[in-house]
Amino acid sequence: MHLPDVAPLVPAEVPAAVGATTALLAELDVFGVLKDVATGVLLIGLVAIPLYYIYGVFILSPEEREEQGIGKLLTDLTYAYTPSPWRKTYLAGTEEEKEPRDPLDLPEWASEEATLVTEPECVVGVQAMQRMTLELPSLRAPLDTCYWSAQPEPAARVDAPPVILIHGFDSSVLEFRFVLPQLVEAGLEVHAMDWWTGGFTDRVPFTKKLESDPSATPWELVREQQLAFWKAKCGGRPAIVLGASLGGAPAMDFAVAHPEAVAGLVLMDSGGHSYAQPPPFMTAALAGPVSNFFAWRGEENLLPFPHLWRKEAGWREALEAYLASGGYQRRVNPDLIKTVPQRTLVLWGEEDDVLPVEDAAKFEADLPSCAGVVMIPDAMHAPALENPKFVAATVADYVKSGKWASEPAAAVA
Repeated sequence: MHLPDVAPLVPAEVPAAVGATTALLAELDVFGVLKDVATGVLLIGLVAIPLYYIYGVFILSPEEREEQGIGKLLTDLTYAYTPSPWRKTYLAGTEEEKEPRDPLDLPEWASEEATLVTEPECVVGVQAMQRMTLELPSLRAPLDTCYWSAQPEPAARVDAPPVILIHGFDSSVLEFRFVLPQLVEAGLEVHAMDWWTGGFTDRVPFTKKLESDPSATPWELVREQQLAFWKAKCGGRPAIVLGASLGGAPAMDFAVAHPEAVAGLVLMDSGGHSYAQPPPFMTAALAGPVSNFFAWRGEENLLPFPHLWRKEAGWREALEAYLASGGYQRRVNPDLIKTVPQRTLVLWGEEDDVLPVEDAAKFEADLPSCAGVVMIPDAMHAPALENPKFVAATVADYVKSGKWASEPAAAVA
């Protein structure tokens, strides 16, 4: 193939050619166009990445994310934009899961994740967990309920009411894995139960009831579960009930509805005046996307604490059903707080980063019989994990001293 001859530029012509080219580019404003294109691409990226993230974690269900295979990419994006303390926690959790270990020997209903825990206190907790069936008036079939009960040796037992611990939102009895043994060491009988939607209690019966009966509410079902559990474990003896975080709301609801079951109350960083969620109508409207977001964070082990139950049947569906109800804001509020009949101790983490510390004073003002407010040092929103020794000592003193009674009884040694 013959190419036409092209006369080479002589050195004297080069500056002229460069000048002409530059003039032509300037006339066409090529540099301005390239700048506009680059700016456009950047803006598209700034908009597209958040939209893609929202689509992946809020809109898609776990099954759809798995089908599209985008879970890892979303996780990488989270790591890229997550503040360093959170990222360190997340990475520690995901890396720990990759380490080989011998599984614990647990009942079949416990998850595979539960058999792989290594933290000594968590090992004690998962090995102590049991299941029992509870009969609830609103359910057609018994409810398989996970719980952790412990009693002191007879010689160490003190004459005091049993203690019932109620965990926070979508948590479990393992939230009290540091506090519960210390309460038992103090001579107290202690019981904790996984309430919907947390832990290893069967979620499906509650969810089906709420789907099939528009008049049913989560708080009514949880109240029935708590009453049945109290009867089974305490045998009619009034208990000191502690509610932590959102668990404070069902604790107060139970105390108001069944004063015969509750001798005294402890609220720790409790919901009631404030809730870590939007107003009920907005919570209900966003139930699907938010439950998808929780499910994704659970899948990737990005939640603030390990959700060993994240693969349990109906977990995401239960979250959605709870949020669709509007949550405990619809039931427990300042009006109900003002009707709590039991003497109540308020505990609050000095550096609570979820609910306002000022809420402690609001509880003190609104509770008809407040035994006082104790600020927990070196603690944020989860004092049972952040300063369990202080929490256990304070609760044990409240129970054993009789400060929960209208007329304080003689202190128990």
